[in-house]
Amino acid sequence: MAEPEKKKSRRLCSFKDEWLQLPEYRNWLTKASEDSGYCSICRVQFTVKFDSVKAIKHHAETKGHRIKVQGQVWSSTSNKVSIKTDNAKEQHICTAELLLTYHGVKHHHSYRSQDCGNKLYHSIFPDSKIASKIHCGMTKAEALIETVLAPHSLKLAVQDIGSTPFSMATDASNKGNTVLFPVAVRYFNKDKGLCMSIIDFFEDADETSEAIANNLRNCLQNSGLIQNKIVAYGAVNFGENKSVFLHLKQMLDLPNLVPGYCSAHIVHNTAKHGLNMLSYDVEYLVIKVFSEFSSSAKNISELKEFFDFMETEYLEILHQAPKRFLTLFTAIDRLLKDWPALKSYFVNKGEEDVSRAIWAFLAEQEDTVSDDETVTLPELYIYFVHNIMSQFNNTIKVLESDYIQVTELYAIFNKLRREIQNRQEKGFYGYKVTQFLKKLPLNEQNKFVGDAQRAYTRMLQYLEKWFDFSENSFYKLCAPLNLDEPLQLDKLCALSTNLNIQVNIDELFTEMCVLNDVLPILKSSINDAESTQCQQQERHHQINVSEVWVELFKCCEAPNLLRIVQHVFAVPPSNAFVERVFSVMKNLWADERTRLQVDMVKAELFVHFNYKMTCAEFAGFLQTGVAKELVAAATNDQKFQLPRTSPCPV
Repeated sequence: MAEPEKKKSRRLCSFKDEWLQLPEYRNWLTKASEDSGYCSICRVQFTVKFDSVKAIKHHAETKGHRIKVQGQVWSSTSNKVSIKTDNAKEQHICTAELLLTYHGVKHHHSYRSQDCGNKLYHSIFPDSKIASKIHCGMTKAEALIETVLAPHSLKLAVQDIGSTPFSMATDASNKGNTVLFPVAVRYFNKDKGLCMSIIDFFEDADETSEAIANNLRNCLQNSGLIQNKIVAYGAVNFGENKSVFLHLKQMLDLPNLVPGYCSAHIVHNTAKHGLNMLSYDVEYLVIKVFSEFSSSAKNISELKEFFDFMETEYLEILHQAPKRFLTLFTAIDRLLKDWPALKSYFVNKGEEDVSRAIWAFLAEQEDTVSDDETVTLPELYIYFVHNIMSQFNNTIKVLESDYIQVTELYAIFNKLRREIQNRQEKGFYGYKVTQFLKKLPLNEQNKFVGDAQRAYTRMLQYLEKWFDFSENSFYKLCAPLNLDEPLQLDKLCALSTNLNIQVNIDELFTEMCVLNDVLPILKSSINDAESTQCQQQERHHQINVSEVWVELFKCCEAPNLLRIVQHVFAVPPSNAFVERVFSVMKNLWADERTRLQVDMVKAELFVHFNYKMTCAEFAGFLQTGVAKELVAAATNDQKFQLPRTSPCPV
């Protein structure tokens, strides 16, 4: 029997640098690794370890490579001709495509919708030579957003920041199983006032504080802002021992970094911790009542019958989202409006068919529904929570408004603290509670008062733990910059010392005196202008103190005061801007756009937030000389390159 023929062993080869100099390959061949090459035209990597230089020759002779080489030659030739012969017309077409793409991003249009619209323009505008030449389909729109508009918007934001001190803020949110982190910056521009932009948007499954801090440092390095003075870091939560804030202080050597707590979150948690001291869980009652009717058409129909019987209008039961600041009060407010009909409905069903959490508030109703002159002990807890939550709700509304600044936080929190202290000292729990509390048995009165007093105490303890009310706190020291009264030199000096800001005291005194002289006249003129605007628009408008400072700096040069103001106003009063980023992200990354990738979402967010212009204003911007670079980048395929992902035609 003959022995089987042995296979010839193949000698492994490595990539040789002299191949890069061969005239037939040098225009597209690069070395990818020790045993592989890379074609820059086809964007593919191939191995040479078995066939040596023959592998390169084989790739060069493939049909796909030859077609792309020929297309590249034709494209370069045609571009040269078109730019020379009809450059103006091409720029008009490119400007129109940029504007349409920008409009789509600002209003969260899908790429399929944009692609369909582009095919209609030549029919809608048959007499327009520009409209007939617009060809901005899904792929091109994606390229314009990701490689032209987004990088240009980031470039404008970084240029606008310049050497100005700024703060950075971030938070985490999930999209499916992807954890996303937007990085926002906040700074004060003496010509524009308060400005906020996005400089990064990344995904990272490692949610440790050290990993987040490393990502933030890389973000600053990539955007060229690592050398700027970073005055504060804003987030929702701060750990005491290991936190992003502490890691940033160490990594970036920022001993005077100010923590930018989310003030709205502090108020929300203050209420939540206080209400945990009550014997009756009103928040859980709201959740259980909503779940009773949220997915049952039969229950809703039966409830409406009770509304009709009591001759009241049916109002939809509202849901309380545990992590949403402004939902608990509105949900309880609606619950009280519906309470007579709800009581009748649940009492009619009986204890066996009603949740124990709900029946705990109805156990004393027995077989009848109490009239308007009787309020039971459990119902008093509902009225008490409704009353105290109205105070917290009003505070959160102020804190989440656009005009609020860090200089106003001390007054806002101190007002809330005094409100709670006064209620505790005077034993006030709301008019409705006061009216009916004395009608209850003494043991029930004592139980309610004890619970309410413990709730007040717990609220004050939490509030004073997470907000610094001391005389030397940053919030107390920066309050004079709110301009409620004339500036004082000793307070400005104390603030600059606390923040380690170098100022010339003699010059600072002169600047302060000049500003104090013009401040009353300036505030009067601003108030008159705002009053006229409110009358025209028929709405209330709160003056933004940063806008007052802009007008003051227009009146006179004040470099020492400017350094203090830039530092203080950069500190975020809350994390509301980052929350708005997540809201926009959810709008543009809807469930219908499942093929949208993170890099594309990042690019759209850059365009949405970093360009501060409406679509009409952006159209005017494209006609200015400042936008020549942007139009040229789109016209001549000169890209401010961002990392690319696969196309997302949605």
